[in-house]
Amino acid sequence: MKKILLILLLGAISHFTWAQQVLQVKGTVRDKNNNPLSGATVTVKGTSNATVTDLEGNFVLDAAKGQTLEFTYAGMQTSEATVTGNNAINISMSESSQMDEVVVIGYGTIKKKDLTGAVASVTGKDLQSNLAKSAAGALQGRIAGVSVSNSGGTPGAGLSINIRGLGSLRSNSPLYVIDGVFGDINLVDPNDIASLEVLKDASAAAIYGSRAANGVVIVTTKGGRKNAPPVIGFNAFTGVQSLPKKMDLMSGLQWKAIEKENGLLPAQAESFTANTNWQDEVFHTAPVSKVNLDVSGGGERATYNVSAGYMDQKGILRTTGYKAFTVRTKNTFSFFNDHFRVGNTFLIKSGDRKYSDLTITDVLRQNALLPIYDPAMVGGYATYAPWMKNLENPVGFLNLHNKHVYQTDLMLNGYAEADLFVKGLKYRLNAGINRTTGRNYDRGLAYTYGTANQQSYLNENAFFNNQWLVENTLHYDRTIDKHTIHVLAGYSAQENTSRGFGASRKDLPLGTDAINAGALPDQSTSGSLQEAALISQFGRLVYSYDSRYLLTASLRRDGSSRFEEGHRYGVFPSIAFGWNAMNERFFEAAKNTINELKVRASYGRLGNQEIANYTTQNITTYGINYIQGGKLWPGSITGINWVSRPDLTWEETVTSNIGLDLAFLKNKLNISADYYVRETRGVLLNINQPPSTGLTGSPVMNAGTISNKGFEFLATYRNAVGALNYTIGLNASAVKNEVSAVTVGSVQQFEGFNPRGEGVVSWAKVGYPIGGFWVIKTDGLFQSDAEAQAYKDANGNVIQPKARGGDIKFVDDNGDGQINNDDRQYVGSPFPKLAYGIRGGLDYKGVDVAFFFDGMYGNKIYNYTRARMEQTNEVNNHSARLLESWTPTNTNTDIPRYTREDPNDNKRRVSDRWIESGAFFRLKTVELGYALPEQWLSKAALKNGRIFLAADNLFTATKYKGYTPDLGQSNGENGDYTGVFSAGTDYGRFPLARTIMLGIQANF
Repeated sequence: MKKILLILLLGAISHFTWAQQVLQVKGTVRDKNNNPLSGATVTVKGTSNATVTDLEGNFVLDAAKGQTLEFTYAGMQTSEATVTGNNAINISMSESSQMDEVVVIGYGTIKKKDLTGAVASVTGKDLQSNLAKSAAGALQGRIAGVSVSNSGGTPGAGLSINIRGLGSLRSNSPLYVIDGVFGDINLVDPNDIASLEVLKDASAAAIYGSRAANGVVIVTTKGGRKNAPPVIGFNAFTGVQSLPKKMDLMSGLQWKAIEKENGLLPAQAESFTANTNWQDEVFHTAPVSKVNLDVSGGGERATYNVSAGYMDQKGILRTTGYKAFTVRTKNTFSFFNDHFRVGNTFLIKSGDRKYSDLTITDVLRQNALLPIYDPAMVGGYATYAPWMKNLENPVGFLNLHNKHVYQTDLMLNGYAEADLFVKGLKYRLNAGINRTTGRNYDRGLAYTYGTANQQSYLNENAFFNNQWLVENTLHYDRTIDKHTIHVLAGYSAQENTSRGFGASRKDLPLGTDAINAGALPDQSTSGSLQEAALISQFGRLVYSYDSRYLLTASLRRDGSSRFEEGHRYGVFPSIAFGWNAMNERFFEAAKNTINELKVRASYGRLGNQEIANYTTQNITTYGINYIQGGKLWPGSITGINWVSRPDLTWEETVTSNIGLDLAFLKNKLNISADYYVRETRGVLLNINQPPSTGLTGSPVMNAGTISNKGFEFLATYRNAVGALNYTIGLNASAVKNEVSAVTVGSVQQFEGFNPRGEGVVSWAKVGYPIGGFWVIKTDGLFQSDAEAQAYKDANGNVIQPKARGGDIKFVDDNGDGQINNDDRQYVGSPFPKLAYGIRGGLDYKGVDVAFFFDGMYGNKIYNYTRARMEQTNEVNNHSARLLESWTPTNTNTDIPRYTREDPNDNKRRVSDRWIESGAFFRLKTVELGYALPEQWLSKAALKNGRIFLAADNLFTATKYKGYTPDLGQSNGENGDYTGVFSAGTDYGRFPLARTIMLGIQANF
């Protein structure tokens, strides 16, 4: 009997062991077109046991018979399969409807089908982050209505971003929100981005109130995934940058010849034999490299993502460059059966930007007869001769001046979220800190400039910027029958503090690099302190009935310390409606043809408080010093500067938007279109006051109205033919900007670009766009002296009495018989009539190709660089175009006669001679990639791998004669002009580099 029982017990144990035997499950995950899905997550449901598929979509996982495998992939519907034995499990996953995608909005997320505002979303995968050097650059040409343009080509200088035109004469930069904290988009490595959402209309952006008048960009960084094994990602590229285009300048011999031909060659110039090509000397081929490493994963109750990146980019202008090191962590934790959740993002970036103040136009104007070196001069570099224009030696200037911005940025965000006693109700506490510390370093060595010796010097300035933010929000989310409701209520407070101080001394001994080594008599100090605060209350209601009728309403009240009591608060409401017509019963018959159809409409008001701190306060001015008893007595006083009126208040932007979202061909073709009207009222303007008041500056007033009307279009088509997958996308936008009114004073215009005080060429005038160009028109060249003298007004007066054959004929627009600034006419705007981007890509059995074209049409550029290269009244080098100057035997030309005196003022700055078309069509990026085959990956222990060859700024078709037509608002470096009026002006803009790169991506 005992033997029988023992046999039965052993049999039961054996059976139980067999039933729980762990099997090695293999399989393949593909899409509906039979293409392998690389990176899909396969999880044993209810456990932390998981893996990801390789490049061929294959997976291997240990699981017991009867357990369920869960398959997830971004953009695909989740699938499940039960383990039945040793049979392979092959899964075909279906794409999620585009309308089921989740979009990040202010203080939350929403399904795209319930979205009523104008929101554009770009995923990290779409950003081609391996190619982009900055997050702002990754946005370029992707989103209709979002203009990303060059502000300066210096490495690390950043880009100019503008959403839906200009609404202010002050800052037009959007608000950036990074994982819930207001910050700088340049902080984020593009490799760390999971998604970018751009909130364009008031309905979408009004939840951010006063900060959102220029749009909002929400950056969500990559996080980990629950129940996912650790995945190590590695991305790296290296490449070379070069100057895509050079200006055609005269050689030394050509300059001598044209000067001699016109009897203008200085006698001293005969002995100069150098022939320096200054462009070749200051520009060079420069390397660039970038590497990123990240680790991500997670368990049942926590996720993590840790990344690090390093970038080293030399500038194509010698001695310039940028180095940056970034570390980021993002973690989430859940407790009490996921009823309490906490998380954090920590980001630190340390950068060293080496730049130069060398004026680019001086490189082009410096005489080719000047040699580079002269050992007899202090510093060892040749300097201009007395008969030359007093320009810097470009090579000497670069090597004798050493300028850096050392900066460390820290961003910390932490949140705690708890489910409350009512179903669907939760409370969230969000806190963030931004801290920037840095140092501006400017060191110059002694050198000879003309006949004088310049002293060595050292200037150092430290700066400290701190911002804290605390937000308390309540969220209520419920679905009852066909009713879905989301309610948000919140309170936030933030404070910004900026402090800085600096010191400088001159006459530092060679080999020293400390302030205290300089001479005591030549020293100075400086310092500053700025503080500002903002408190806000806000709420939002999102309602959906049966996913057919949609409503979004929001309200925010902001209070700013920049305004006086009684005028500090602004209230910013918005409302939007949406109709998913495709969900109506009558639409059923058309669903096979039209897969999605949504109509959107919104209206809202936003604010802008971008004025200087203490604008309405009579602050103390320091440095009013005097000598008494042989000693320096520091002094200070109030009442020197104009103080703005105490009733100064918010600039308000009212936006109306109507939009349409469509999908056809089983969601392969998606189309979105928007028309908007954006009007800014109470524009904050500096109003000039009579000089007789004795006060300096000009007070700020709510004194104008600016309108923008625009249309945006986006179309994307995705399809597959067998193993070939391809996509093509087009976005286009058009905006009409106009100053509608100036409501204070009798002056209905504001001056803009005035290069070196030689004449105002751009204006903000009522009825015309901000920065519109107003210049005197030209009408060809006089072909003889007699023709010049025959150019008369109605009264028989010679209009240009000093003109001769070969001089420019200027149009006397007002008919007063003379040429002056009263003859200026409107000739165009720096804003394009049409801006567009074309993106495409395809992949076939491991080979992929991606490209991006962008362009503009209908915009104008004022080319001040060419104006300085083609003026003939100074003894400097010129454009080679002047070799075609008018002569009695060369009349078929548009270049006026070569004259030093220039009595007709052919060089006149306020002239359409310097206005050029800014239209261009550019192959911005192209990339070729190859997915490494399985046999290579297994030997290297890789899950997947890819190598790529890419190029940036490869080709530009344009009639513009400067380095690049891509001219956004300038950052003011390299002798350039800055401010809102600098868009579309070329004062000597740092040229954009052409870059060729080779890289690798791999997951371990």
